[in-house]
Amino acid sequence: MQSAAGPDLLQRERSVKYTSIGALVAATLFLAGCETTNSIPYKASTANVITIQQTLQSSGKKVTLGDIKLAAGVEENPLCRLMGPVKVAPGKSLPQYIKEAFQEELFMAQVYQPGAKNVIEGQLEALSFSSMSPASWNITMSVKSNVSAGYTVTARYPFDTSFSAYSACKNVADAFAPAVQDLLKQVVNHPGFSALAQ
Repeated sequence: MQSAAGPDLLQRERSVKYTSIGALVAATLFLAGCETTNSIPYKASTANVITIQQTLQSSGKKVTLGDIKLAAGVEENPLCRLMGPVKVAPGKSLPQYIKEAFQEELFMAQVYQPGAKNVIEGQLEALSFSSMSPASWNITMSVKSNVSAGYTVTARYPFDTSFSAYSACKNVADAFAPAVQDLLKQVVNHPGFSALAQ
């Protein structure tokens, strides 16, 4: 004959077991949430540099860059699954990363000149990504200058994803630099690009 204390003891043991499992899961999620995924450094696009040369250098136009800003509501370090924020510009602000990328391409095209009368500015209007298939970065930026009202471009850069959160978020970070290359490609191939400089 089973004692009256038997079922209570079993229930307490189960409760302790489930509480321990719950605490372990919570701790795992907390630690995963502290992970940060960094992007790779920017490398200038040869195709973009050639386009800039063909558009501006042939006419002797020189430009400099003013501010690149974030529009209200644009998240600078978006979250990726349970891995935490994707720092798309480690050690730099997001506007600084985009500005330096654009500056590098203008410089390599030999049209960048500090103090030039043509000042190009930009604003990131939207920035988002999907780490689920079909994975992509989606970036919208407007550009203008002191001599042109400018225009807005959008880049959608697809990339491979993964089932595991770590690999998927690493792919998100690794795809940011080429996504910026694609964004700048949209900027310099736009029909209004030459109008940004006199």
